[in-house]
Amino acid sequence: MSWFMFDYLPVEMLYAIFEYLWTNEILNSFLNINDYLNSVILNYNESFINFNSILRPLFDLTCDHLRPDQVIKLVLSDSNDTPDQSQLFLSRFPIEQFINLRAITLIEIDDDDAQSILTNLDHMKYLTCMKINPKFHYTHLNIKPQLTRFIVKYSDVIYFENQTFIIRNQLLQLRHLSLTYCSYFQLEYIFRYAPMLTSLNISIIFATHNGVNSFADCNKERPPLNLINLTLSLDMSIDCIHSDPIISRAHLERFLSHMPRLRRLGLIVNCEGNSNLAYGDRWKIFIVERLPLLRIFNFKFHLEHIYHDKQTILSHFRNSFWLDKNRNWFVAYNSRRSLLFTVPYFAPRSILYSGTPVLHNLTTLPIEQYSIFYNMINELTFDSINEELSYHYTNVDKLILLNHKINKALIDLSRIQCLCVNLSSCPFDTIIQLIRHSMPNLNQLSFNCKLSLTCSTPIIPLEQIRILHMPFFAYSLTDDNFNWSRIFLCVERLSMTVNSCHEMALLIDRFENLSCASFNIINCCINGRRNLRERRVTRQWIIENTRRLATMDNNNFTCRFEDTNIFTVHLWIGNNNQQQIK
Repeated sequence: MSWFMFDYLPVEMLYAIFEYLWTNEILNSFLNINDYLNSVILNYNESFINFNSILRPLFDLTCDHLRPDQVIKLVLSDSNDTPDQSQLFLSRFPIEQFINLRAITLIEIDDDDAQSILTNLDHMKYLTCMKINPKFHYTHLNIKPQLTRFIVKYSDVIYFENQTFIIRNQLLQLRHLSLTYCSYFQLEYIFRYAPMLTSLNISIIFATHNGVNSFADCNKERPPLNLINLTLSLDMSIDCIHSDPIISRAHLERFLSHMPRLRRLGLIVNCEGNSNLAYGDRWKIFIVERLPLLRIFNFKFHLEHIYHDKQTILSHFRNSFWLDKNRNWFVAYNSRRSLLFTVPYFAPRSILYSGTPVLHNLTTLPIEQYSIFYNMINELTFDSINEELSYHYTNVDKLILLNHKINKALIDLSRIQCLCVNLSSCPFDTIIQLIRHSMPNLNQLSFNCKLSLTCSTPIIPLEQIRILHMPFFAYSLTDDNFNWSRIFLCVERLSMTVNSCHEMALLIDRFENLSCASFNIINCCINGRRNLRERRVTRQWIIENTRRLATMDNNNFTCRFEDTNIFTVHLWIGNNNQQQIK
């Protein structure tokens, strides 16, 4: 569709389209095309702002056109690719101005900054949804009493001893709660004081056998719960030593017995579970008697490593109850990993090229639907040539190369968006030619190996690459005259290991479109101690030693330094002007 044809669309239709887009996407895609679209965009009174992993120029563009009273949903992130974003944003727009805010997401915000934001949300009368991805464990969860949806997602494992306290009156209105990770005694508290809860997603890590029993009985002698949707993930602490599998079907049945209204159930047992988890006949009886409304049931059970007759296991799931057309609860068994799981929900999304997702005889899925297993693969590790494989992978968007001799007839390379090169024997020229001639949609490239970074012939730039990862750059052999920025002209996100801070400064200047960058400087710090041959890197040092940042308006960038085993600099860089990003 030509751009001018948007002039013929009524405002109502454009607004209907905008409902499926973030405001930053709308501005980036449609602003300044023509006066009509500008008028429609700037008068749209519902803004959904997502600043997660956003490029700094687009962040600035969005802020220039933002009106706080129009923002309905807001996502802020202080992750490594957008350091200090929340402070920068709130210095321009105090949180109290977002009077119509209904949903907020905070990603890796430091405790003090997060608490400051949460405290100032008290007067947001329309706020009903909050999602937090904490950088560290929160001792107290500040759930606003009016919230109906609350989600906490930790990136690292939080063991049950790290109790998170929730005040009783914070749970009264909750309808959906997601906690990773949750303790079993905290779970009992939630069931007692969240009477309106209908959807729950939790992960629990046990340290003792007694903990499993307490979990199983946390609903004992309590009225039936109103839960409709439940997703439950169970695991054991790595410190727990036990000779026998701890989690059994009996534990799960005791826990689920008080949830007669369940319609959707997901169960994941990541530790070695008792083999009776695979007794499909017993599950059938329990579901019919205790969970009569259940319509969707997905599970993944890691069974104890004893001898299992594969066909005997599957025979429990080959009867009319499991294969009924209104259920279609198909299962598969991975004998190598001793995994029993429902398909297609838990079917593998990644695979070795030389492997097979699921053997034909190890699933109850009808043979005519078997291609589902291949169609769901979106990440493929190409480890060898196997000419006997006849299936053509059509939906792979991430390719990992362990062997550069690719049979192009078996993989749709035109769909690849992310390429990871994990072999050092392949000439750099070969990779470049493969990308240019076969991967038109590739935008992310990773060299996860040491390479001889030289080229025998002139190379035409790869303007399609926007994300570049080179963790072994500092250890590779390179020609000093080899200018990487000439090949990857349009790189916006860069992650690289360099030999010195001066090498970092050179790359910042050369990659003119760079916005999000992370540099590991191997000679700057060793085991947390500064290398005296290298100057201490500070924000001021970066300004003084880079032409690009020194001449930038108002030093339009933020940075973060991590000084642990290796010194790391994270940068978030804007433009000298506020042009639209294309």
